[in-house]
Amino acid sequence: MAQRDSVLHRWAPCVGMLLLSLLSYADRSVLAILSPTILGDLHMTATQYGYAVSAFSVCYMVANPVWGYFIDRKGVWITILVAVTVWSLASGAHALMYGLMGMCLARGVLGFGEGATFPAGLATVTETLPPERRSFGLGLAYSGGSLGAALAPLLITPIALRWGWRATFCMTAALGLLWVVLWIGLRSSGMYRAHVPTEREIAVAAARTSSAAGRWNRNLFATVAVYGLGAAPLAFGLYAAPLYLSRVLHVSQASLGHLLWIPPAGWETGYLVWGWVADRRHLRGAGHPSGLFAAFCAGGFVIALAPLAALSPHPVIATMVIFYLQMFVAGGFVVLSLSDGMNAQRKENSGFLAGIAISCWAGVTGVLTPVLGHFFDHHEYAKAFWVVACLPVVGVVLWKVLRTRAEVDFGDQS
Repeated sequence: MAQRDSVLHRWAPCVGMLLLSLLSYADRSVLAILSPTILGDLHMTATQYGYAVSAFSVCYMVANPVWGYFIDRKGVWITILVAVTVWSLASGAHALMYGLMGMCLARGVLGFGEGATFPAGLATVTETLPPERRSFGLGLAYSGGSLGAALAPLLITPIALRWGWRATFCMTAALGLLWVVLWIGLRSSGMYRAHVPTEREIAVAAARTSSAAGRWNRNLFATVAVYGLGAAPLAFGLYAAPLYLSRVLHVSQASLGHLLWIPPAGWETGYLVWGWVADRRHLRGAGHPSGLFAAFCAGGFVIALAPLAALSPHPVIATMVIFYLQMFVAGGFVVLSLSDGMNAQRKENSGFLAGIAISCWAGVTGVLTPVLGHFFDHHEYAKAFWVVACLPVVGVVLWKVLRTRAEVDFGDQS
């Protein structure tokens, strides 16, 4: 019984973060899932929709390092409590929007609040789990995002068809406030416990502290580059895939609810599989994941085959397989980049590390989505796919240059 309680207490904080990231992506996915209906009802173009997504992304980009800083200084519990309350109210405010300005305002506040999600997840993992379990713990905590994106179409579509799209935003607001109650209960029950480091872990942390000067160092920028650009294809799967399926393959809004869980399922699988791989690499004392990053880049070019899939005998099935594989690879970029970043940074800077990395991803998304919207409005879908496929390659090249230089710098200091 004691062992069962120990396992329960060890993983309970990560499960709490899983539910948090699930809620976060369910909230942000509603607009994308219902975008064909909402854009038609509000008489908006795909380019304008891209601007609204950019409003979310810009605020999300600014908020991530801010929340990460406060998480490192004030603690995860109270910081995330405030953040979830803010974004739940913003999610409900979407039910009141009637045009571009209202959509941008609601998305912006939502993005600012949700900026605390993943810095809180990484900080929780590093605080409560031993090093050899952190990559899988990170994948578990972050997998709620992909799970939320997968479940949202199945839950949201029936509600929207029955009561209208505005009702769905009221529901997500209520779920956010329910999570706040559950989070308070987790803390009150004593199930949030910090990991007690071993002597070896203390020695490793001391060595890391002497080699990493403050928060800002080249390893940080290496992580930021490979995360921000490597995970950029997630933006396509989340925001552009529904419009592509609707406009090119003529999938109805009702049918989208039965298909849009598939790309996030690839993302979910990628988190768990590559988290497990990263922990095995840690136990073996493996070096940087250069080979895996190169393989991810190669695999990411599968998205360029989407125009050919549209010409196949079963275009919807072929396209969904491609979207699944693309998201699986992007999930690997997220876990491996942060796992590599955790190994190069101080434990007490974990919230800031996640915040600044995700901030970069949000910035890339903010630029990318209007570009994709422009290509979609002009029916230039192949160009959109090639842009999505090439961004991770740029990220890996930057990571390789920065990470190698960082090793030389640290070697010179020792």
